[in-house]
Amino acid sequence: MTEACSPTVWRRWLAFELARLRKEAALDQKDVAKALRCTVGKVSYYETAERPVVVRDLDEVLLPLYNVPQERWPLYLRAAADSRKKGWWESYGEDPLPSWFSLFVGLEQGASQIRAYESEAMPGLLQTKAYTDAITRRGTAEQLDAHVDRRVELRMTRQSVLSREGGPLRLWTVLSEAVLRRMVGSPAVMREQLVHLTEMAHSPKITVQVMPFTRGAHPGMAAGPFQILGFPWPTDPGVVYVQHQAGATYLEAADEIQAHTVAFEHLVALALSPDESIDMVREMAEEYT
Repeated sequence: MTEACSPTVWRRWLAFELARLRKEAALDQKDVAKALRCTVGKVSYYETAERPVVVRDLDEVLLPLYNVPQERWPLYLRAAADSRKKGWWESYGEDPLPSWFSLFVGLEQGASQIRAYESEAMPGLLQTKAYTDAITRRGTAEQLDAHVDRRVELRMTRQSVLSREGGPLRLWTVLSEAVLRRMVGSPAVMREQLVHLTEMAHSPKITVQVMPFTRGAHPGMAAGPFQILGFPWPTDPGVVYVQHQAGATYLEAADEIQAHTVAFEHLVALALSPDESIDMVREMAEEYT
């Protein structure tokens, strides 16, 4: 595990591990529930990350029950302890951080890679403060300035994941040409945003590709914007995040992840190369001068 993991991701890792260890021990959830003297529902919550694991349950029952070598216990106990901590983002409260989005931020902050297709707006992790402010004010009606400021602050703070210690997030994004041409704020705001995008694309951990209008129909037109989050261990298949007007959907079934992975690979193959894309972004920035 990486040191950069968020409590949300520690909980996710531990859930995968508990399910794996139980199956390797040839036990059913009802067997574990009997050992813990709890309901099968509680065991299920542990294995789906819906509830953080109680450290005492892990130390006194689960690790011995699953015959985990004692030299590995500190890793699991640390994961259980860290999964119960509060992430920095949780201090923001329901506005600007509803529960459905708080989950995403927790996953994002602990992810090792994100592959994303965006059709309308610049990815949040690559936005300038002025662009974020403009899109936030126009995107939702009748907001108090304080609420807008908090949303902007949250998005700017999230971007630290791109330069975090212990391994920055690997971000690969394909942008529709519409993202570059849609006026957000003012020409000055757009020029600053596009210049910032070219600068960020110089990072070895960030890849930006543009899907020009001339490419015609492509898989993103059917799927719409989506993000595929990957995590720093091979047993986790990842999760697909799709946001909509009323919240978000988290897709974790193997066929759902595979469908979006194939769609993203097609987008990458069809879009301009990274070098061609940055050339196009630079040209667009000059048009906003």
